[in-house]
Amino acid sequence: MNNSRKFNEDVQIIGTEKYEVFQQMCAEAGLFAIKEAKEKGLPVTYVDNEDIVKEYSDGKKEILGKIKPDVKTTQRIYKI
Repeated sequence: MNNSRKFNEDVQIIGTEKYEVFQQMCAEAGLFAIKEAKEKGLPVTYVDNEDIVKEYSDGKKEILGKIKPDVKTTQRIYKI
């Protein structure tokens, strides 16, 4: 029997405790990286609303550009 469906772990774990723990780990890693960069005097780049912001260790902020608002997409699957 040919099973054309592929296992997608992301779809399987969303909303589970495993997913929530993973999300928390990623958030903590990001915060740690920001803290480390600032301690070393390196700038940090992030998105604030629609602005791309570069923040220097002295607190100075520079707007690098804008991002487009979220674009809604729909998932489509085509089988041939």
